[in-house]
Amino acid sequence: MFRPIIHGPDPIHLDGRNGHRYWVHHPFEFTGDKETDTALSSFPVAVFLPEGRKPDDTPLLVALQGMAAPFQWNGFIVPTLLDMGIACVMFDAPFAGERSLIRDHPGDAVRQVIPLVRKNISINANTVFQMMSVMARDIQTVFHLAADRHGLTGGRKALMGVSMGCLFASFAFTCDGSGERLLGVIGHSDSQMFARSFAPMIPAGLIKYPAMALAKLLAPFVGPFPEAGVMFLDLLTEMRGDGDMVRKSNPMTYADRVRANRKVRYLVGEKDHLVSIRDTEQVCSRFKDAKSYAVPGLGHGTSSGPSFVDHVRTFVGTQLADWR
Repeated sequence: MFRPIIHGPDPIHLDGRNGHRYWVHHPFEFTGDKETDTALSSFPVAVFLPEGRKPDDTPLLVALQGMAAPFQWNGFIVPTLLDMGIACVMFDAPFAGERSLIRDHPGDAVRQVIPLVRKNISINANTVFQMMSVMARDIQTVFHLAADRHGLTGGRKALMGVSMGCLFASFAFTCDGSGERLLGVIGHSDSQMFARSFAPMIPAGLIKYPAMALAKLLAPFVGPFPEAGVMFLDLLTEMRGDGDMVRKSNPMTYADRVRANRKVRYLVGEKDHLVSIRDTEQVCSRFKDAKSYAVPGLGHGTSSGPSFVDHVRTFVGTQLADWR
């Protein structure tokens, strides 16, 4: 098994605070294509430390962003955490930020798979399981990095994920036992429910037709790249099902491993068309200590306006208040 190669740190400045930026290379086979897998196996890690607190007594939160979104989009929580005396670590997921196959159009998952289409590489439930597994591994890598380089050896560790990042954090939390608290923002921990609410209401068999024949019909959903869009919709359709790899990829498959003293909290919006309040409440019922909070007028992310940032800061500050 390969050990991670870590370069740095270099300085990083985000949202008015100074931190440490590392570059980690930890090989993993995502697709079987060497060039693609090399690009997806290297990623930046940003570590922000509070002042005036002993490292071994400093709590740590690992924050993950949404689908194809760079870690910098979580930068707004850094001042909140540091002012509470809590360290923050962020890094890019595969197909996001500097760990992507294209560096422009951040947050656009369909554009991210265009290089795969050009190489005739398919994405499916097995790809999702690979991503879940590698993110769980990488969370452990950044835990060790924070301990070895900055003395953050205390037991108070939390995972926070936004949208798809919530699923990544949830898999590490349920399957690997990482973290004592899970904070989900505009997301929950059931990947099958998420796929069902995310995917447009298109019959499963329809997307088996040639991509170009569906281009006009699917344009509102897949944009100007029909082959990539249809492959992405095909993945969503598979993830809505109940196959073996779908179950293995689902964080809720391992929910019974979560002890009663490990807390789960979700922040969702009443106007979120992707994350259902009802689904989130159903997910909560599967854990021993879980709650969800629905915000009136809030949609899916920053498109809701500056109130999204304010609500997330308040949510994080409230749920970690006893770690202050």
